[in-house]
Amino acid sequence: MKVILVAAELKRKRPGAAGAASLDELWRLAETAGLEPVKKISVRLQAWNPATLIGSGKVEEFKSLVKEEGAGAVIFDEELGPAQQRNLERALGVTVADRPRLIIEIFALRARTREGKLQARLAGYSYSLSRVAGKGGSMDQQHGMIGGRGSGEKQIEYERRTLRVKIAELEREIEGIKRERHTQRGRRDSVPMPQVSIVGYTNAGKSTLLNCLTGNRHGIYADDKLFATLDPTTKRVRLPAGGWALFTDTVGFIQKLPHDLIAAFRATLEEIRYSDLILHVHDLSSPEAKQQHEAVKATLEELGVKGIPVINVFNKADAVTDPAVSAWAPERLRPVVVSALTGAGVGGLLAASERALSRRWGEYELTVPAGAKGLIKEIYSACLVKDAAYGQTGVTLTFKATPENYARLKKKAAENP
Repeated sequence: MKVILVAAELKRKRPGAAGAASLDELWRLAETAGLEPVKKISVRLQAWNPATLIGSGKVEEFKSLVKEEGAGAVIFDEELGPAQQRNLERALGVTVADRPRLIIEIFALRARTREGKLQARLAGYSYSLSRVAGKGGSMDQQHGMIGGRGSGEKQIEYERRTLRVKIAELEREIEGIKRERHTQRGRRDSVPMPQVSIVGYTNAGKSTLLNCLTGNRHGIYADDKLFATLDPTTKRVRLPAGGWALFTDTVGFIQKLPHDLIAAFRATLEEIRYSDLILHVHDLSSPEAKQQHEAVKATLEELGVKGIPVINVFNKADAVTDPAVSAWAPERLRPVVVSALTGAGVGGLLAASERALSRRWGEYELTVPAGAKGLIKEIYSACLVKDAAYGQTGVTLTFKATPENYARLKKKAAENP
């Protein structure tokens, strides 16, 4: 379907590159959704029009443009009110959508796991519920019979109730999955491996980085598309000193990420709060790196993520040909520059990750009975072992681990006299 893309801003606001970049991003979002964008338009207004956002004059211009281009839809970069959307559709005679609706549609198309599909549906229903009021009309669904009083349940009330029932059902299913994940996290916490979350703007190269960190053994899907992967993937990665860590690739963030989506995916995204370390991946080749950095920071704050060490990873170094493009990599962020595609700098990133994780891990000493070879192997495979002294009673290992995991290993050692 051919679509026209529209961005609107007030004249009192100075025009800048951010608005143009947002419209370019909307173009890529439309392509990701399988649409065919044919024109993008920036509109500057004296004031927002409460009925149509852009005013009657612009509406007439767009009406002619829709006919001229043969477009089947118009998509706005701004969030439209329910009444504005309805009025624009009536006036233009085609489907009208906004950026949040488009992103929700992409999530629905790209979700692969059961949980991802449920979350995308929940976001869609929540968005639709907020739009029911904009349909207008007090159409009667049924007529009151007893005594002839009242008009019965109206269509709008019926639609609201139906959507609320569907939302409640989805929330129950997602809550069940959340409980399962909590149990899985408990099992995972019993294995002394630190948790690392890979976060970043969509298309920053998070999946490619995880592929590179795992030696491309797992063939994790990665593509040069917005929201190429939505479902989190966790893989075990070997650290330079010999220990292991669990690295999780999370869903990409984006500017103006719909609140309905953040709410729907909160159960998944909240996993970030249990991390020992966050790798914030940036696209070094993007001229919008600063705005993207702020968008990710704002989303993490909304999720309540704080107090976790962060390594700022500037990816796609191989794609940078213009020094001016990569100028935004402030020293205060202490950036680690890599190319996940070629592997350049990834060794340094792993070393930096290990140093950051080691700050949380205390140094402990434990004597393991000689017969408990399984426990010795477990400590070697999952902890940062610094020294091993063999004696008559067993092996005394010096290693780094979290306090919780040391307590578990100590208990295991005591059970193997």
